[in-house]
Amino acid sequence: MAKFHGGMEFRPGRAIRLPAPPPKLPAHALRLFCPSRPEVVTGQVIAQGQVLTHPVRPSECNHVSPVHGTVRSVRQVGVTRGERTLSGHEVTIEPPGEMMPTTMPVEPPHGRKLEAWFSAMQQVGPWGDADGGIGLIPQLKAAGISEPDTLICVGLDSYPPFPVRSTLLVSFPDDAVLGTLVLADLVKAKNVIMLAARSAQVVGRLRNSCRNYRLKLVCTHDVYPAADPTLVAWTHAGRRRVSPGANPVEQGVVMINPWTAIRVGRWFTLRGFDTVRPMMIAWPEADEPMSIAYALPGQPLSSLHNRLRMPASMMRQRVVLGNPMTGHPPDVTGDDAASEPTVPDDELLISVMGGSTPPVTQPCISCGWCADVCPTKLRPYELMCASRDRSDDDYLLSNLPWCIDCGLCSHVCPSALPLAQTLRQANAKMGFVGR
Repeated sequence: MAKFHGGMEFRPGRAIRLPAPPPKLPAHALRLFCPSRPEVVTGQVIAQGQVLTHPVRPSECNHVSPVHGTVRSVRQVGVTRGERTLSGHEVTIEPPGEMMPTTMPVEPPHGRKLEAWFSAMQQVGPWGDADGGIGLIPQLKAAGISEPDTLICVGLDSYPPFPVRSTLLVSFPDDAVLGTLVLADLVKAKNVIMLAARSAQVVGRLRNSCRNYRLKLVCTHDVYPAADPTLVAWTHAGRRRVSPGANPVEQGVVMINPWTAIRVGRWFTLRGFDTVRPMMIAWPEADEPMSIAYALPGQPLSSLHNRLRMPASMMRQRVVLGNPMTGHPPDVTGDDAASEPTVPDDELLISVMGGSTPPVTQPCISCGWCADVCPTKLRPYELMCASRDRSDDDYLLSNLPWCIDCGLCSHVCPSALPLAQTLRQANAKMGFVGR
């Protein structure tokens, strides 16, 4: 893979100015997925911040309750997320009263030692896996062993028509810059970059903050999927090869997203830890601006917007967590397909589709468009054929791990071939870690 080119230019959306997170939200029962057996039982009254599960591995973090409340149920479940099936437990917590707080009174660590901050961050998890494609905690754990030289806050939008990350940078520029520098100081990174879209709106809000804190601001044309960790490492960290799902610290770089930086910055200045997260709701087929809501993980999706109040079965047909090209349907928990989907731990975008009938698949016409748009210069149709009949495992092993699951090949295919979907399934079957 000598070069990483490709991508597709979409009409960028305009970033929205978010208000600060509210101190309280209307109360809802929270359904939290825990990967290991919880340390609470049905009927138990638990405090805000109480540990539900301890990490199984050192590179993981605790799952804690974001609210004070009563445990209504604890059940073992299997959760289907895209192509993955995870086993664990679901804990339902019902807060008392009509409102629930959105911050925990947790002081940030004093000093600049990575060990202290890492331990504190483990105590208030989960953090999700959006940062660097694997999450913040695994990167910090690896940084304690091998110091990275570069930290990048990836403010490019993962899907430019819906400017989620640009919205965060425009809304909280000082917090984003401060949080980036705090994390860079902890891992002792000498090269620190704020990577953002080249737009007057974003640059106008970020320029002074970056100048005041002496943070390098790099603005570039936001071509999808430029925000993918593989492409960020190659393009902005000295052509470093970070395969999808690998820890970027192995190549000397840490990658964070703006919401992680903002949470750390607000924690540092306000002395309280945000448990709430902004959720942005996109209407891809209606050409409407995003809607904004703050929510706690585990909160029902239907509570975010009136147009999300639909039966669970319909929601799983029309709602995608993430952007409409690479997102996945809401989690299906065990056999309880009628249970209402909830706000995820790490995704900030929800795409509501119009429910149009998918195009009918036709034979390949050898147009070459899928190869033209592939940002890692793969040949998606050839890979799809090889993965279906396993005709050349050496070819698959040397090429398939570089599929970043951007979905561009399926998007441009005039024959409507399920290229991205087939490669995603092949990655899972062959044991490659996908995002």
